[in-house]
Amino acid sequence: MAPPIPAGQDRASILVVDDRASKLIAMEALFADFGEDVVCVSSGKDALRQLLEREFAVILLDVNMPDMDGFETAALIRQRPRLQHIPIIFMTAGSDDTHALQGYSLGAVDYILTPVVPEVLRTKVKVFVDLYKMTAQLKRQAEERVALAEERARRAAAEDAGRRAVFLAEAGKRLVRSLDLDTTANTILDLVVPDLAAFAVLRLSVGGGEIVKTRHGEIRDEPAELHARLADSMDRAVRSLGTQEIEEIPGMAGAIRGLACPLLARGTTLGVLAVAVDESNGLQDRANAMVVEDLCGRAAIAIDNCLLYGEIQQRDLRREQFVAMLAHELRNPLGAITSAIGVLERVGGDPAERARGVIRRQAGNLTHLVDDLLDVARITTGKISLTRSHVDLAESVERCLRTLEGTERILQHAITLETEETWIEADPVRVDQILVNLIGNALKYTPTDGKINIRVHPAGDECVLEIEDTGVGMSKEALSHAFDLFFQAERPADGGQGGLGIGLSLSRLLVELHGGSVEAASEGEGRGSRFTVRLPRSAAPPSGEARITAGATESGRCRILLIEDNEDAREMLQMLLSLAGHDVHGAVDGPSGIELAQATDPDMVVIDLGLPDMDGYEVARQLRGRLRAGVGLIALSGYGQAADRRKSLEAGFDTHLVKPVDPNHLSDVIASIQRRHQDGSKQASP
Repeated sequence: MAPPIPAGQDRASILVVDDRASKLIAMEALFADFGEDVVCVSSGKDALRQLLEREFAVILLDVNMPDMDGFETAALIRQRPRLQHIPIIFMTAGSDDTHALQGYSLGAVDYILTPVVPEVLRTKVKVFVDLYKMTAQLKRQAEERVALAEERARRAAAEDAGRRAVFLAEAGKRLVRSLDLDTTANTILDLVVPDLAAFAVLRLSVGGGEIVKTRHGEIRDEPAELHARLADSMDRAVRSLGTQEIEEIPGMAGAIRGLACPLLARGTTLGVLAVAVDESNGLQDRANAMVVEDLCGRAAIAIDNCLLYGEIQQRDLRREQFVAMLAHELRNPLGAITSAIGVLERVGGDPAERARGVIRRQAGNLTHLVDDLLDVARITTGKISLTRSHVDLAESVERCLRTLEGTERILQHAITLETEETWIEADPVRVDQILVNLIGNALKYTPTDGKINIRVHPAGDECVLEIEDTGVGMSKEALSHAFDLFFQAERPADGGQGGLGIGLSLSRLLVELHGGSVEAASEGEGRGSRFTVRLPRSAAPPSGEARITAGATESGRCRILLIEDNEDAREMLQMLLSLAGHDVHGAVDGPSGIELAQATDPDMVVIDLGLPDMDGYEVARQLRGRLRAGVGLIALSGYGQAADRRKSLEAGFDTHLVKPVDPNHLSDVIASIQRRHQDGSKQASP
């Protein structure tokens, strides 16, 4: 059923019920000047129908009507809750007191005998009409006030929701700014106090222990019971994995309330955050409590990210330490082998020349492998730097091929070289490393009597290096993984022993470090491969710029003290230096080396940094205070990172050499230190 039609704001409705048409006409005329709506019906049924459809200010009801008299009609009207309070004025020609009592019992406001006095009836009806209008106006005003209050509440709720959203968004930004656990924990507390609470405690479970941080706001002199209640609530929050409300705690200036919320991430409880406020803050508001819970969710993710980052850092550190230790352990025997090769080559005339060549090549391969392993680790962790200079890429390729000419593998292939002068700004050592890896890869995957074509040429702003072979080629799947670390394609039957699959990966990293690119291409298995390197082109250096070529430097005879705990390495290096014409003495540890240095007064001291008991750094520091000025100190180590070299210089060494030491390079270093000290002595002389 449709709702009743309310009266207009300026007009009320008057219902007149009478079975006589003349009476209805008279009543309508009587109230015409009221300016209200006068509705006239002739029966009780019609009256009920009108009452269901609209609202009326007053009902004028005739008692004597056929079918349903006025009393029956009134009784039916009063049965409806909505109609129980409508004023009813009975009108009748009879003056029976019983009828009057019956009318009043049905809720009538008046019982009028006809014929009525028009002015009296008009006055009475006017009273009820005005009362209806006044009531309607008050109702409208009340509804408007309710609507206004609701609108204000909605606006306030929207503003609060907006502020919470802005707060949580800003909190999310601040929480992701750092992956340091301590910084993130302090950020969480900064977000909570004082915006959400006056006091906060953050407890984190990290590495089998606990980190507890507190932040004080307005509650500075918190009651003694506060910490105990907070701790209890935090324990309950961890056990239940849900937020725990903290009951009122009598405070200094009023009741203190709060809550404890667990920090959950990936199914693990990382800790718990407890906050407390005084009664004026209103944390008991569920909306504010939800903000704390939402913040705890974001905080848990941020803390989990910090812990994951810490684990990654620890894994990287352990990996670097492992690789460095592996390199150190490999370089000790390599040092002995390299020194032994130097001794054999200086002695000469040995019929085992071929065996020496094999040892030399394999020692070089091992050294190259160790260097590649270390370089991959350094590049991927951003710990490698380039020393750039003008480099002619064509000249670098030619030099690389000359270096490889002594190897057995290169003699089994037909190599063609097409080069043009092509200049780049690059680290020449790293460029040689790239070339050796790429050309070595072509040699490795090209069967005997295969062809390798190398081309170097400028192309616009780029320098292009192309290495094309007739080798085993690559499938589409192999091409997609060609530069992946530790990936190796199938080798040809006569390909010999493979490496670890790091050469191409290292080459790509080094090329990209120079701002270039490298790509691999192949038409399929058995159809060869082509590697193309593109590097930024540079202008040729000025014509007067000196081009330095490394060469052997003759060193004068000097007394050398060698302090090395590895017997083989010490013996071979001592023999090698003796064959070079030096007077060499050896010591097995730091104390005996210091004692021997005071007895022999050496010109040069070569010290292994990894000595037992007293390491090489301490030996150098003590020797600098006991030996005469001008004595050279050379550090030998299996570790060659920048930090290791810096530490050696700080300890008083002239230079830091990484094992295995090339005999020619060692001679160059000794000669350089001798010359530098001699020049210094001349300048100091009057």
